[in-house]
Amino acid sequence: METVRFLQEQPLFGGVGDAAMRAIMQLMRPQEFTAGEVIVHEGQEGDSLFVICNGEVEVLKSCPAAVDPLGKRIALLRVGDVFGEMELIDMEYRSASIRALEPVRLLALDNGSLFQIHESDLPTFTLIVMNLARELSRRLRRLDELAVAVPAAAAD
Repeated sequence: METVRFLQEQPLFGGVGDAAMRAIMQLMRPQEFTAGEVIVHEGQEGDSLFVICNGEVEVLKSCPAAVDPLGKRIALLRVGDVFGEMELIDMEYRSASIRALEPVRLLALDNGSLFQIHESDLPTFTLIVMNLARELSRRLRRLDELAVAVPAAAAD
């Protein structure tokens, strides 16, 4: 199992104390996937976020022009990256598919466990939610940069 220190070094749990992190680790479920295995499908209901502990995954978004039936690759995620966080915030369906590019080990935190953190340790819950907001803000900034980089002809 991943260590408290490893998780504290990841953006999602930055600033979370040792005792709180140990309690959170008890709520997280380890999961493993083989290379090529789809972890989540776009459009599925989702109630968990995932922290990548080992391996690399690709994020695929449905696209009619894509050769891959799952869609077009829009991102690569590596150790320490998080996915599935949007479903914890907006409770919508999965916005993309995630496929393992190599053997992957994850830790999953579901909505119910996040609520347990809220009930038992409000300061830690607040810190995690702020860290999630920071991560989403970073992603929006990257999308803004990509949108500006697209040639005007491609946007028409």
